[in-house]
Amino acid sequence: MAILFSNEIMDSVVKELHKATNSVQIITAYCKEKTFRYLDSEINTEVHEKRLLVRFRLDDILKGSTDFEILRYGIEHGWKVYLRFDLHAKTYIVDNKRCLVGSANVTNSGLNIGESGNVEMAAFVDVEPQDIEKIGNLFNDAILVDEAIFLNLKKQFDLVKKAAITDVYSWDNSIMDLFNSQIYTLFSYEIPGDFELKVGEYFQFLDVNFDGNKKKLKEKFRWSNVYIWLINTLRECGDCMYFGELSEKLHNTVVSDPKPYRRDIKQMLANLLRLIDELEMEEIVIDRPNFSQRVTLVRKMI
Repeated sequence: MAILFSNEIMDSVVKELHKATNSVQIITAYCKEKTFRYLDSEINTEVHEKRLLVRFRLDDILKGSTDFEILRYGIEHGWKVYLRFDLHAKTYIVDNKRCLVGSANVTNSGLNIGESGNVEMAAFVDVEPQDIEKIGNLFNDAILVDEAIFLNLKKQFDLVKKAAITDVYSWDNSIMDLFNSQIYTLFSYEIPGDFELKVGEYFQFLDVNFDGNKKKLKEKFRWSNVYIWLINTLRECGDCMYFGELSEKLHNTVVSDPKPYRRDIKQMLANLLRLIDELEMEEIVIDRPNFSQRVTLVRKMI
């Protein structure tokens, strides 16, 4: 397995696209129309299945990380376009046989087109049947964009675009309620460690330094795997659980090697609940009847 760097990635992706006969699947956090168009032009016309999975947060589009226009282009050129607001992966899959995994988004900088390329790394690997099942689950949990959803997204984007961009923006509940991400496993590094909510504090599990903007940190945390796991776990268990029950669920979900001790899991959960409390996450209420913390889901995640 050779490791590819920067401009080697684009060359290798194009070579693989030329070989495609049945399907192409692209999974990318960010996507720019010009780059997407170029990749599409390199795919053989006989390829009958083309799927794009993109993060497509409203804030990403307003900041220019992703182009809104990829939706219309994709739909009009035979792509099924899916949205996952928790997405960070960058993967290119050809005929369910070969897969490039790395750090390169479908952008000029990600694929080193032009003069402003990032330093990226990736590798092509053979795809196993169990990998296809996992990839399929990513799409199954995502939002498939149809004409009605497209028009709804466009209406919201156009309204915000006309306003002064001075805040963190998200799609409204008519879109967010369509997304139901499932988290089947967690690694210990995806759970907050001990912290102080102060300017300059580095939250490793989010890979972010706190700059004093609590709303921005809340939005980042809201789409972390551990927070989505907690929301789903509460929903599955009647919207309310006590600390001991949650600790047991978390212990069964964390797959780090070696497996953390139960006392470590309890500390991880305590850190998670403290961060929820300090960030004042609107979806969850934490109280302490009968000397044990009770965690209650009070509203859907927005």
